[in-house]
Amino acid sequence: MEKRIQIGLVGDFSEKIHTLVALNKAIEHVKPHLHFQLDAIWIPTNTITESFLAQHTHQGFWVVPGSPYDNDIGVYKLIQWSRENDFPLLGTCGGFQYMLVEYARTVMGFANAGHAETESEEHQLIISKLSCSLKSSTEQIRITDKQSWLYSTLKTDTITGHFNCSYGVNPVYHNILNQYPLTFTAFSPSGEPRAFELKAHRFYSGTLFQPPLDSTPEKPNPLIISFFQKCALP
Repeated sequence: MEKRIQIGLVGDFSEKIHTLVALNKAIEHVKPHLHFQLDAIWIPTNTITESFLAQHTHQGFWVVPGSPYDNDIGVYKLIQWSRENDFPLLGTCGGFQYMLVEYARTVMGFANAGHAETESEEHQLIISKLSCSLKSSTEQIRITDKQSWLYSTLKTDTITGHFNCSYGVNPVYHNILNQYPLTFTAFSPSGEPRAFELKAHRFYSGTLFQPPLDSTPEKPNPLIISFFQKCALP
């Protein structure tokens, strides 16, 4: 019997959000290139509870764009659970941002860490408004970590990233966050972080850019293929 895995798409799907529609399509692009059957199932954020995390049957989670989520607290709990349990987790756009906020709060001890989209200036805003919005934009990205998942998958120093966001890493916290085991692996031309990974974790990576926006039936995005393959490993 052919192997089958289940991936949880963590987010609040709406056909009105074109990036989420594109994500669904990108998953269909990659399925013919996998050596196993894939079920990608949406997990509405308001269904994330302690009970869900204890009983789920997924092999990986993907925290998708669309922040703020209907249940931000649930998303942060799922991120923390995945990090602490060595469970495969990919975060893109909003997922990238929330993963960094959770890490700052729980690992680095910044209990007041926050996201400028939902929290006030009274917080330590790990994620802040970008000086130049990346809504419906592309950007040349430099992959600087040759040991990273990005480089090992793409085999190139430079890629074109596709974005749809207005928030990124607050420059005040660049160097504070970029300490082993958390490592920024790719940057914008001006040196702003665009991807990170947690070293020594089974798979824990985030990108501010959105791989599904660069996927077609003829050329499915290799990062999506690679993520699913990582989730399928024993």
